[in-house]
Order: sequence, then C-alpha cells, then structure tokens
Amino acid sequence: MSMHQVKIITQDGETVCFDCGEDEDIISAGLRQDIYLMTSCREGGCATCKGFCPEGDYEMGKVSVQALPPEEEEEGYVLLCRCYPTSNVEIEVPYTYDRISFSADELSFAAEITALRHVSCNVVELCLQRTGDDQQIRLDSGQYYDLEIPGAAISRSYSPANTANNQGKLEFLIRIVENGKFSGYLEHDAFIGQSIHVKGPSGIFGLKENGFTPRYFVAGGTGLAPVLSMVRRMHEWEEPQPCVIYFGVNTEEEVFYADELNRLKAEMPTLRVYICVWKAGENWHGEKGSVVDILRRDLQGMGVKPDLYLCGPPGMVDATYAVCAEIGIAKDKIYLEKFLPSL
Repeated sequence: MSMHQVKIITQDGETVCFDCGEDEDIISAGLRQDIYLMTSCREGGCATCKGFCPEGDYEMGKVSVQALPPEEEEEGYVLLCRCYPTSNVEIEVPYTYDRISFSADELSFAAEITALRHVSCNVVELCLQRTGDDQQIRLDSGQYYDLEIPGAAISRSYSPANTANNQGKLEFLIRIVENGKFSGYLEHDAFIGQSIHVKGPSGIFGLKENGFTPRYFVAGGTGLAPVLSMVRRMHEWEEPQPCVIYFGVNTEEEVFYADELNRLKAEMPTLRVYICVWKAGENWHGEKGSVVDILRRDLQGMGVKPDLYLCGPPGMVDATYAVCAEIGIAKDKIYLEKFLPSL
C-alpha cells in the first residue's frame, strides 16, 4: 500500500505529521496512529472535520453538499473523514493544537447520573456528575460529548448546556426519538446513581471573537443546549456584546427551559430572548410563527449586522442560512451546527 505524509497545521501554527495510505481517509489514518483530530459523524455529513488543503493531491469520497458545498470543494476545502491523499498533503484546520488528543484515555471518564426528568413532551434533562479524583470538565462552550449506553457499546453525541467547571457537572437536553436506542435507554433503563461512560469534548462549534459585534443565537429544539452553554459563558465572563436567543419549537408542549431562559435574561442586561412556537394556540403569549420568519423580521433594516450562531435540524439551519444571505450577512459571520436525531 502506498503511503503519503499528512501534515496538519493548526490555527496557532503548530503541526502534526503522520502517514496515510491511499486506501484510508485522513481521520482513520490519524486514529491508527493514536492521533485524534476533531471529527463527529465520520460519514461526510457534518463539517466538524473540515479543513483547507493548500498543498498536495487527494480524492474526495461522497459528502453532503450542506457540509461541503461544491464551491468550497473547488477552492480546496476538504472533509478529512472523506479525504484520501494521493500524494503528500498539507491540511490547515480551524482549531488550535490543544484540541488534538494523542490517547483515547485523554478523552474518556466515568460519570454518575444525578438527575433524569422530562422537561417537555419530547425532551429529557440528563445531569451527570464526573466520578474519580479529577472533577474538571474541560469544555469550550458549543462542543459535544459522546455518551455510551451502559453495557451496550453504543454511544451518541450530545452537546451539554453547562459551561466548563471544576465541580464535575454536566447537563444535557436530549430529544426522545421513536425507536431511538439512546432514547429507549433513557426511558426504560437509566436510573439515578447509574454509572455512564463519557468521551470528549469534541467539535469546533463555539464562540468566535469579533469585537463588540452583536451575537444572535438561533436554536431549534435541543439545539438550545450548546446555545445555552455559549450564552452562560458570556454571562460568566461578563462579555459586553448584545445577544439574542431565538428558540424555536413546533408546539407549545415542546417548549422547555423557559424559566431558565427568563432567569438568564433577568441577570444579563445585554440579553433578549424570543421563544417561537410555529403552531401556537390562542393562549400562547410568546412569539407565534417559525423561528426563521421571526429572525427575518428582526434582521430587516438593521444597521450593524450580527454574528449568527445556528444549531438545530438541517431544515431549520438551511432556511436560516438562506435568510442570512438574503439580508446580506457574510458567510464568515455565520457559525452553524446541524444535527439529525440518531436512532
């Protein structure tokens, strides 16, 4: 098998080099050599492992056009989980060297379930407490963890709503999916005090520093979790940017964490919150309509264009992205994370 060298160049100018065979993708080659680059779905369906290749030749496997639009692919952007080098390559990645791990043990720990409750008709709050001597939760708000079903060797990825902390606390908001394996576990087998295996954090979704530019957060359903983490971090750090949360669900029964959002708004003079119900009844006193339409309403006629953070189902993210293009918000001011419910 022909081998080629992959040179990964991080945002802070550090490098990592390893060999990659022509019949393996870059992520797999790294894992084979205990180099854990940022990745998520490993199926070409998300943008977590996106990088830019200024040097070298490669072949790209099948990818989602949402994760890697054709125009970006022409410019030299790649998804590392679908990139097969045919020569030595250099890849620039949009994260710093400390996001790369060199041992699976660095990313794994045990935690105990401390809370488990329905917060809406289709969302469960799962709280964990890290066990052992090391109680540090290392997290850049917006990242995700892999949670493993005890005894099943099946894991799913979820973003926590908490911020980094030294108390070992993790807070997840998980949508219950019909016939979903993790959903079935939460509904029937999980219990307070049970130990669960956690791996992470991973992912590159998170806050970007852009001066005092306003930050608008658009969350669909449990996409609220990473948004909450980011806004809570802004609160902890007393960041001065004006920020707005647009939280969208289909029906009133699906609304959750309204009290927490209102509490956060009361404590943050810079924060506005809009809870948007698409199929709202007469007694609903919040925003009525889709979160995308309400965002469009507020963006029209604005002077300073905000940074946009989008997290939710692909349809919502794509529609919001189209509104941003319509309003004239540049692509480099839009940060997004799409997710699909995992069965």
